[in-house]
Amino acid sequence: MATTSLPASLVPAPRAPGALPGVGHLRQLLVDPTRFLARLPSYGDLVEIRLGPRPTYVVCSPELVSEILVRRHRDFDKGGPFFDNISEFFGDGLATCPNAKHTRLRRLTQPAFHPSKLPGYAELAGREITAVTQEWREGQVLDVRRLMQELAMRITVSTMLASWFADTGADADTIGRTLGDVDVLVSGAFLRMVAPGIARLPLPNNRRYVQARESLYAHIDATVASYRRAGTDQGDLLSMFLAEDGDGNALSDTEVREQVMTMFIAGISTTAAMLAWTLYYLSLDDDLDAAVAAEAQQVCGDGLARHEHLPQLPTLMAVVTEAFRIRPSAWLFSRTTVTDTSLGTYRVPDGADILISPYIIHHRPDLFPEPDRFDPGRWTGDGRTWAKAERAMELVPFGTGIRKCIGHDFTVMNVMLSLASILAGWKLTPATSRSVTLIGRSIIEPRNLDLRLHRRQVS
Repeated sequence: MATTSLPASLVPAPRAPGALPGVGHLRQLLVDPTRFLARLPSYGDLVEIRLGPRPTYVVCSPELVSEILVRRHRDFDKGGPFFDNISEFFGDGLATCPNAKHTRLRRLTQPAFHPSKLPGYAELAGREITAVTQEWREGQVLDVRRLMQELAMRITVSTMLASWFADTGADADTIGRTLGDVDVLVSGAFLRMVAPGIARLPLPNNRRYVQARESLYAHIDATVASYRRAGTDQGDLLSMFLAEDGDGNALSDTEVREQVMTMFIAGISTTAAMLAWTLYYLSLDDDLDAAVAAEAQQVCGDGLARHEHLPQLPTLMAVVTEAFRIRPSAWLFSRTTVTDTSLGTYRVPDGADILISPYIIHHRPDLFPEPDRFDPGRWTGDGRTWAKAERAMELVPFGTGIRKCIGHDFTVMNVMLSLASILAGWKLTPATSRSVTLIGRSIIEPRNLDLRLHRRQVS
């Protein structure tokens, strides 16, 4: 284990109150995770919690986020309770691999997300937006979370694994099975993150988890083998993952599967959650909804939103930015220290688990007054922008630094295209009086989100 000389003035991080014997703060994190996390900054910039008997250090300030992700990133590797326990199905994907593997994987996967590729992916996304929305009818009530999962899955599959829909015709059974597998993995991953021992128990949920993982593995492996036999570029992300770089280097079949699994699960879950949350907040504000719709109609006309339209949608961009602030889908990720080190005035031992929560940073009232209020006005005019806030470590839904999510622009593009295309033609309003609540899994999602469709008049 590495050691280093640290100032004697460093102190241990304060521990959050309420830990229970044996389980620590696990109950709070499972029952009401966002409330628990939002309270932590009141105890300090770095706070110790317990997930079971093991201490975990939660980062609560932008300055310490910068220390870990940018200025001293070599002192903090991928690892900790989250990554260690989801690597069983992600493997060494780009989001979960240790630093030692990251540079090579990033170099080999980066071409798939080059800006020149995005317009082509946007065309594929448009086809799937049409497929989902063409059957909508006036007065229909949508289970928005489920429907946005379907839309996000269709977009992700079309742009990543084009042959899946080409071969199957995107039938309802295929979509249903795949969505079911993704849902099981997203739900099971969170339990493994915060309660690792649960994976060893002979529970029905664990059997379903393994079955879902093996089902996706088999489908991806068969697709990779088919692409290698064909040797043709199908214009999708998988074709890019299989290509050699200029020096003849390429990903192995296992590495390809790990990248596809990572981006498949992340792409579907993140996109679906952000679409659902944004539609929810717009359904509560008629004036904001009307402004977004008018902008989309003016820019996109009576057709689908296209890649070239995106810079002309500043109102929608502000709305999407605020959605990523208030409900960051990737709300927790972790690191592990590789040496005895410090964070601020606190001593942190080698091998310590570190949690970074975009939700905590995004809900600090000193950074965002009334943080629980949905206010896209924070991002308009000459004030704060996404880029400025990210540089200040105040808005980090995709992380930042050398390990920022490689699919950031791809995900935001798909969210923007979907919303502009939907809102230009449809107004969605609450369909029931039930409260919409938050599902705190590995992705923050809304529960009980039923919205009614109203065909919008074209202005």
